[in-house]
Amino acid sequence: MTRQTTKEQVLFLVGAAIFIWVIVKLGLFLTHQPRPTGSPMVPAADVRPGDSAIGDFLATRGLDTYLDRGTSDPFGGPASQPTEVFVRSLVSHAFLRSSRISRYTYECRMSPHPVREMRFRLPTAATKVADVFSRELDDERKWGVDGTTLVVPVKPLAIKRAYYRCQVTVVVQAPFTAPVLWTAPVVSCTDATPNVQCEVGAIAVATPGDLFELTLKEAPQGGLTRLAVESVPKELAATSNKFAYTFRQPAYTLTLDVKPKFGAVAVVPPTKGGPPPHKATNPPPLKATNPPAVKDTQPKEEPKKLDIPKAADADSLPFKLTAIVEIREPEPRRQAVLRNKDSGEYMRKFEGDTVMDDLRVVSITDDAVVVVDSKGKHYKFRGRFEDKYNE
Repeated sequence: MTRQTTKEQVLFLVGAAIFIWVIVKLGLFLTHQPRPTGSPMVPAADVRPGDSAIGDFLATRGLDTYLDRGTSDPFGGPASQPTEVFVRSLVSHAFLRSSRISRYTYECRMSPHPVREMRFRLPTAATKVADVFSRELDDERKWGVDGTTLVVPVKPLAIKRAYYRCQVTVVVQAPFTAPVLWTAPVVSCTDATPNVQCEVGAIAVATPGDLFELTLKEAPQGGLTRLAVESVPKELAATSNKFAYTFRQPAYTLTLDVKPKFGAVAVVPPTKGGPPPHKATNPPPLKATNPPAVKDTQPKEEPKKLDIPKAADADSLPFKLTAIVEIREPEPRRQAVLRNKDSGEYMRKFEGDTVMDDLRVVSITDDAVVVVDSKGKHYKFRGRFEDKYNE
């Protein structure tokens, strides 16, 4: 290209080249002749028509939306799927002087939906349920016993999607007299709450105050695995524990022979150099004397004195007050923390709870705890505050 070539000449040459290329391609297309038809390579009898329903196999199904809640839910199972419950229970039995307290704590997990109530199977209809505790307890409904079934209304807490939990504690109290052959009562969710997939747990048997001697029955304990007392869960740890077990199903049998402990009395034989034996002598006969004459005078009536009961000495009791705790859940109330002087075990009691034997807590204030016995004698424990607050 020379220097005299202008822009218009370049555009003309490019357009001419394109025109010539189009003319050549058009000429080749018009002069092209198709090849003659050849013989088929496959016999006509073997050629079959295609399946007319092939479109049904290749078609994709429409996805139901989340809001419509159709039969296919991409976020979980259908709403008709039943709730499955998994339970871990911790059981403790404590033998007091005249009563036995059994505490059952159930950690319940459920999926994919929460339940409105937890049901527990009691060993007999005469089993006395002293109290029921739960942070997830439904305040609008009351718990109760229907025959041999304990019904506890709950509102389980959502942990994550389609996974819920609740914790329920059942306290059973019964009178107790030793010696006796005692069989542990079994309170379980299985066969009471629907769709319980598993129920495992641990058992601890304790004797606060070391007042009784526990002996295993000669027959083997059914459905239980012996556990070292030092290996119990921290919720069951106590210095007065005597036996501990674990179980895989709530169909176990635990039988113990309970006997009271008595102090041994040492008998000392008489020594050789002791005093001589006492000889029986006949005493002189008594002379008959007439009784003195009774003066015909009426005794003067003494003025009646006002008998004001005084508080008994609280230091004479086998336990002492350690602290006063204010609990806000599930409801605000005070709790007295007592410590056994012999065993060192701590006991947490509310107003109305029995501590030991016939001793019962009747009042808990910010700075004092009052305990009364069966004879009406009051014992007052003062809190650890300055004297000016205890006036």
